[in-house]
Amino acid sequence: MVSVKTGRGFAYPEYEPFYPPEPPYELLRVKAEIDVDLASRSIEGKALNVLKCTGACEKIVFHAVDMKIEEVRINGKQASYTYTGKELEIYPEKATSGDILEVQISYKTVEPRAGVWFIPTDKGKPYLAYTQGQPEDTRFWLPTYDFPNRKTVVELVIRAPKGLKALSNGKLIEHAIGGEKEKWVYRLDSKIPTYLIAFAVGDFYVKEDEYNGVLLQYAVPKGREADIERSFSQTKDMIRLFEEYTGVKYPYPKYSQVCVDDFVAGGMENASITILTSATLHDEKAHIDFRSEPLVSHELAHQWFGDLVTCKDWSHLWLNEGFATLMEAIWRRHELGKDEFVYDLIGMMDSYLAEYGRYARPIVTRVYKYPDEMFDSHSYPKAALVLWSLASIIGEENFRKGIKRYLEAKREQNAETEEFRRFMEEASGLKLDWFFEQYVYNAGHPSLKVSYKWDDKQKMLELKITQTQGEDSLPKYRLPLELVILGQDYKEERKFLIDEKQYTLNLQLPSKPKAVCIDPEFKILKALSLDLPPEELLAIIGSCPYLYPRVIAARELSKKASPVHIDELAKILLAEEEFWGLRSEVAQTIGSIGGQKARDALLNALSHVKHPRVRRAIVRALANFKEKPVADTLSKILLDENESYYVRAEAAASLGKIGLKEYVDILARALETKSHNHVIAATSLDSIALLLGDEALATVEKYLSPDTPMPLRRAAIASLGYMTPTQRVISLLEEASRSRHPHVKLAVVSACTRILSPKVMPILEKLQQDVSGRVARNARDALEQVRKHVEKGEEYRKLREEIDKLKEEERRLSERIERLEKK
Repeated sequence: MVSVKTGRGFAYPEYEPFYPPEPPYELLRVKAEIDVDLASRSIEGKALNVLKCTGACEKIVFHAVDMKIEEVRINGKQASYTYTGKELEIYPEKATSGDILEVQISYKTVEPRAGVWFIPTDKGKPYLAYTQGQPEDTRFWLPTYDFPNRKTVVELVIRAPKGLKALSNGKLIEHAIGGEKEKWVYRLDSKIPTYLIAFAVGDFYVKEDEYNGVLLQYAVPKGREADIERSFSQTKDMIRLFEEYTGVKYPYPKYSQVCVDDFVAGGMENASITILTSATLHDEKAHIDFRSEPLVSHELAHQWFGDLVTCKDWSHLWLNEGFATLMEAIWRRHELGKDEFVYDLIGMMDSYLAEYGRYARPIVTRVYKYPDEMFDSHSYPKAALVLWSLASIIGEENFRKGIKRYLEAKREQNAETEEFRRFMEEASGLKLDWFFEQYVYNAGHPSLKVSYKWDDKQKMLELKITQTQGEDSLPKYRLPLELVILGQDYKEERKFLIDEKQYTLNLQLPSKPKAVCIDPEFKILKALSLDLPPEELLAIIGSCPYLYPRVIAARELSKKASPVHIDELAKILLAEEEFWGLRSEVAQTIGSIGGQKARDALLNALSHVKHPRVRRAIVRALANFKEKPVADTLSKILLDENESYYVRAEAAASLGKIGLKEYVDILARALETKSHNHVIAATSLDSIALLLGDEALATVEKYLSPDTPMPLRRAAIASLGYMTPTQRVISLLEEASRSRHPHVKLAVVSACTRILSPKVMPILEKLQQDVSGRVARNARDALEQVRKHVEKGEEYRKLREEIDKLKEEERRLSERIERLEKK
């Protein structure tokens, strides 16, 4: 492992390399018997941890946060222990290597701050409980070893209120009713890390199916039965594809997908039971331009990558998340075709580059404070692009062979990056240390600037490629590139290796090319810019049959085009046969050109374009035009019940950006509109606050209470950031910051980031100590922004004082000269 470029902006000065503990035992089995009390938001139970000592077990340390420990027994006998409120230290009398210890802990936890969540109804009474153990939150409800580098078989005995359903890992082996409780016993005989131990208790409707002997369950809140088919109908085909792609059968006896309200994540791949946000359920109208398949396929892929084989520690998280993100795209390719796949890859690059603008780090790094910090766009989309680049270099068949060897050899074990590299080398017969050092162990990425010119006399194309990456990336990268040149009655294909800062390729061609397509199928991770005139860029958009070069050309054209190019772009925008993603990019390009001709082209397109995602892009682009006719059109779209939910929400967002207060009443009407995930109302509320500022406070306050649907509540809290930080606004943010739910606290951080006033610093300082590492890190970043803003303001104030002093001295000097002249 060679790390030359460690990045910027990710690690704070006090961060140190983190190494996971190596306890002197194997964790053989965890059996927990728990009583889930929704009314008191408590869990009472007994946890049995069966260990095999691998050394002298003089002290056993388990993770257990904010619990009441009532008794500890080892092999049936009472044991001495100390409890810090975070860790439980247990002292066996005599235990040497090879000894088996059965450690039983009787305990209780009330209103845990993480790990298990009790979701209230609008009357405040909990009706649902679910767990979220990743990264290290199982310790808030179950005393056990809670790092990913120990895996174990699991049995969970759940006692829950009668009439509710309980679901957990593995097979249901017993179900009984006694008094006011129902007993559910689940067992999973495959070894998993403890962060994947999970359950959900609630008033679920459960639909069952079967795939090749695997029980499939779809559990949704009662009343949402009709949405199951839209959200989960592709599950069987996804399992089939992933089995074929990896060469490894689905590893567990069942697969449950459980939808819960107010989930603290999007989805969580607990082995054999994925818990998902109920927002993935949607009606027929939302289905026009909303899909559950990306989330469903991502979490399903984790059953192989993360569950069957688990990263040894969070520094190797990309082996879980990068693979799940790539497999999500592989499913998209299978279901929707190559353009959808490539556009997904482009979206991944966009996500990574947006984060890269804030910080850069190696994909594999031990320098972090909170495990949550590793769950970012470096571990997800960038890692997926690195894996796809690897597959492209060694060949996808070899890549799949390597995956099969990796999954089979490390089955039910932990894995590190170097092990994965070796499996890929064995499968491909290639040395890949250079690839991993470039893309995995160093921060940054290659940036290529491409230009070319045609010599008609020599019939020669001179292509220049320059590596332009910044100082936080390697000075130069080694990367293979493919090139397709399209001319009149000819097509030239080339493959070449870039390994210098500047590379020049001279090609003899029959005639001037119509289009030069760099990396036409987007096989290699890089930032690409085209140093070409608008006509050449238009030629690529119009002539190249590959999506990636066309999208890059459209984006480049947005910086260089003028109204004279709009007619050609409008033709593509209106062409129903063109891929929707390209047309969306073209809409943005037209919007960036600006002017009357661009405005009219976009408005005209709304009368002809039917694809909802293209319509969304057009509506988004119209936000560039701060004019009443545009706002009138957007208002009609917002109120049009025939439009898709998401087109209408985009219209609400654009109305806010246009900035005309007279449209607030229309946005207020939209607050009453029901839509998927409350997207129209939430976006309208944000735009009202953006337009009115302090005048919107009374409206916003109506949506701040805990019984407000989560998307609306989050939008209301974040919109407080558009207002003057009066005592009332600060009090509302302080109140929201005391919520248990991380989504609410993240909305508070968002508002504080908008305000950038010293008055929010106490709120952020408190949130910086939050139990959620995600909240703590975001609060820390926001606090830094506020401090820099305050310092900048202080610098400006001092500068103004200096200028005022100079002006005063100049005035006095002028008066003195004037007096002297009079003498």
